[in-house]
Amino acid sequence: MSRDYYEVLGVPRDADTQTIKKAYRRLARELHPDVNDHDPQAEEKFKEATEAYEVLCDDDKRRIFDTYGVDGLRRGGGGGGAGFEGFNDLSDLFGTFFGGDIFGMGGRAPAGPPPGADVAVELVIDLKEAAFGVTTDVEVELMDTCRECGGAGSKDPSAIRRCVDCDGAGRRRSVRNTPFGQFVQMAPCPTCRGTGETITDPCPECRGSGRAMRVKSLSVDVPAGISDGQRIRLTGQGAVGGRGGRPGDLYVHVTVRPDPRFERQGDDIVYIQPLTMVQAALGATVSIPTIDGEEEVEFRPGTQPGETRVLRARGIPHLRGRGRGDQRVVVNVMIPRNLNQKQEDLLRELEECCGADHYDPKPEGVFHRLKNFFTG
Repeated sequence: MSRDYYEVLGVPRDADTQTIKKAYRRLARELHPDVNDHDPQAEEKFKEATEAYEVLCDDDKRRIFDTYGVDGLRRGGGGGGAGFEGFNDLSDLFGTFFGGDIFGMGGRAPAGPPPGADVAVELVIDLKEAAFGVTTDVEVELMDTCRECGGAGSKDPSAIRRCVDCDGAGRRRSVRNTPFGQFVQMAPCPTCRGTGETITDPCPECRGSGRAMRVKSLSVDVPAGISDGQRIRLTGQGAVGGRGGRPGDLYVHVTVRPDPRFERQGDDIVYIQPLTMVQAALGATVSIPTIDGEEEVEFRPGTQPGETRVLRARGIPHLRGRGRGDQRVVVNVMIPRNLNQKQEDLLRELEECCGADHYDPKPEGVFHRLKNFFTG
């Protein structure tokens, strides 16, 4: 090998050990012969990168290389096939560099049937149910335990046998010899598909999988104060795994049906209360709706458009914590239309009697109140 080791790894000459190790990890994944069957030069490139790593991560070898180059290493006995010095096979090499089972080499992954899938379902509730919580049922179509065989995969217990190819382990180990040592790979057994068992007389309903699609009804406890778009997780209520695999989870996505009377802003509720111009001018007591029921609210004489009355603790209960939000009652003053001549004359007479002293001298206050309403 005559290339510069720093060029091989793509690092500067003052690179520290962590930078060199990181660069080698990247190259090892890219150049590994087992994933580069199409590249006849992959093995040589991989060996070259490994040799560069071995030298640059050893302080003594790196010092010799920096001073004398590759020839200095060879004279000092550090070159040649030092690339795999200290490693029995590729499994040991990658276990040392990456701390785990890379490219399927070495180690043991959990055997057995695969887990079931997670399932999602939508639940639509109204605002009051979201406020105070509700227990309701949802129907969901999912893979469930086969009713015919009880999930065993066969009605005949004697038809279920240990897989002879993997001896019930669910995984098969293969060993390949390479110029760099042994390449060990663990993979799910193709005969039993990782279950460790084979069935000679499969259930006709599930064809040996132990599960079948059906509609299932589940009870859901919706907590008080939940918001539109939130979801509830029911652990272990999703699709069952094949042949005894653990079930997935069920995610209930909550949609809160709009209430035409209210607008929800966080845990507060906003209600628009219409008042006639006479009620606003003279004052009035009006029954308004809340999520708890009707409530009498008194408006003082001279109530202005956009004024807000706050009903404490009449809003949505806090989802996490105690207490409730408020209900804000925003006044909308209604102006009469389609007046006859007599009504117009009366209003003109009222206008002449009132004068400017009876009106709000700060009209910008109206815009301020409306701004507070729309921005919350």
